[in-house]
Amino acid sequence: MLVLFRLFFTGLFVWLLAQLSRSGQGSVQTDLNSAGWFATAVIVGIAAACTWAPVIGSAVAGSVTGVMTDGTPFSGPDGTHRWIYWALRRGYRRLALLFCVGRGIWDPDQPAAFIIGMEQARAGTWLEKVFAREVWRFSNVQNCLRAHDLLQYRHGEIPPEHSQTSIQLALIARLPTAKPEAPLLAMLPAAPPPKLGRRKRIQLFRGADKSSVAKIP
Repeated sequence: MLVLFRLFFTGLFVWLLAQLSRSGQGSVQTDLNSAGWFATAVIVGIAAACTWAPVIGSAVAGSVTGVMTDGTPFSGPDGTHRWIYWALRRGYRRLALLFCVGRGIWDPDQPAAFIIGMEQARAGTWLEKVFAREVWRFSNVQNCLRAHDLLQYRHGEIPPEHSQTSIQLALIARLPTAKPEAPLLAMLPAAPPPKLGRRKRIQLFRGADKSSVAKIP
């Protein structure tokens, strides 16, 4: 609905500008008509700006606030998500996946159904790959890394570069870095052991200096 208002007010604003440019100057009646066109164009321009404000705001601040506002698995207590969780609680995994597919087709701008479907689909199946592709479009770092791993290591598909810088930085941070080998330290030669000597104060038995081996009779 907002798209229709956006097209209507934008087209009307352009038409009013064209009418304003055609109206010439030279008489009081013409000046009054031009003033009327100008006032109408200002009002319609403000309305058109209001319809374009969400788009411009998302383009300007989306890279900053996208991690905090996008990619959350919670989308509100609507009926479709209640059906999905109801099927999961009762163990109807296939029915839950069917609800996830329907929810994703109905509202592809919300990631909750895609995240649940990616986690509940059987490993290595085509449906898991489809859900992982959809999750990769959003901005939640943890979910995007999970989808990237599934696509690359389980399905052999390298996802395209993500539009969010935070996701790319998280992927780079996980890359293993080769550590340089530590140089071998040269072993210094050890000093010769000190010469052992006997203290003169120690009194030994007679003949101990001549033989250090006691003879057993």
